[in-house]
Amino acid sequence: MKMGKTRYFTGIILLAVLLAGVLTACAGSRKLSDKFDEAEVKAAAEEVIEILNEGDVDTLVDEKWNTVMKSMVGKDVLTGEILPIVEELGAFEAFDKEAVTGNTDQDTDQEYAVAVIKVQYEKRKAQFTISFDEDMKVGGFFIK
Repeated sequence: MKMGKTRYFTGIILLAVLLAGVLTACAGSRKLSDKFDEAEVKAAAEEVIEILNEGDVDTLVDEKWNTVMKSMVGKDVLTGEILPIVEELGAFEAFDKEAVTGNTDQDTDQEYAVAVIKVQYEKRKAQFTISFDEDMKVGGFFIK
């Protein structure tokens, strides 16, 4: 029963993370803004995933998260809820398919770049959706 509760709460937390970015719920995907470089967004998303794979929550929160993400998904949440999911996937093997789109927060008109990256792990694949603000800080993070 404990594993069921953990997955339930993890799902709730991941949903909150997605909503914290206020990206996919507020507007549909569109062309990437000229304020972003697609290759840079892909590289930044891969770097975030690599840091997560290493379990370095300090770097993620202190250097990569924007202010909203820091308030919603701190080090305790990453350590207690997100890292166990990544550990269940097994060892990292390779980045697979990647796509980058743009998005705009309808409330603030702030533009975001959204990277969707499929990753092959030892036990199964995972899909990461990572949103970046104009400062290339993570404003939304979701694992599927």
